[in-house]
Amino acid sequence: MDKPCPIQIVLAHEDDHNFELDEKALERVLMQEHIRDLNVVVVSVAGAFRKGKSFLLDFMLRFMYSQRSSSWIGGNHEPLIGFTWRGGCERETTGIQIWSEVFVVEKPDGSKVQLCNWHILSCLFARLWKSG
Repeated sequence: MDKPCPIQIVLAHEDDHNFELDEKALERVLMQEHIRDLNVVVVSVAGAFRKGKSFLLDFMLRFMYSQRSSSWIGGNHEPLIGFTWRGGCERETTGIQIWSEVFVVEKPDGSKVQLCNWHILSCLFARLWKSG
């Protein structure tokens, strides 16, 4: 894979209120040779749009990239990288995105797992709430 970035794995079709799983995109991330046999742990942030999900996920990415350094939070002027976010009231993205780089984490028992960061956006919950 190239430079790590968000990958859209669920597309939201707002015109007909349906969702589409992009299986090839999901496989491209989870089935990489060095991790395909590991169990998957999903870390996700879900909720209404414009409530800081991308911002929080970017801090989670910063922590994972810092190798658990005590200074992982960064400085006041250090930009966050990762999922796209901005100020304002218009939503930035729809559907579900997954971070293209999967982190391999060793559990206390010595086994390893894939840790995936997922960004679940508000349109999914709006549909569930309406149908529930």
